[in-house]
Amino acid sequence: SSDRLAAKFGVSRKDQDEFTVLSHTRAAAAHAAGHYKDEIIPVDGNITENGIKGDTNMEKVSKLKPAFVKPHGTHTAANSSFLTDGASAALIMSEGRALQ
Repeated sequence: SSDRLAAKFGVSRKDQDEFTVLSHTRAAAAHAAGHYKDEIIPVDGNITENGIKGDTNMEKVSKLKPAFVKPHGTHTAANSSFLTDGASAALIMSEGRALQ
């Protein structure tokens, strides 16, 4: 998990939170400046980036509780991706085929 990797490589909660704030601040500035406007596809005319929290700060992110390893983990909602990848599979067949 991310908490184990952070411990293994000596990445503190403070390090992660500082990077989180810097990353969101830079992303908000880049979006506002239009640096990647050609990469955004409007949805219903909207080009808002709902994953960027440009108003975040150390006070806000440091208050969040760990997501997995409680109470002393380092992985929080702020320093993780707001989107996750997932996968699923379904196998559909008749009962007769399944019994073969």
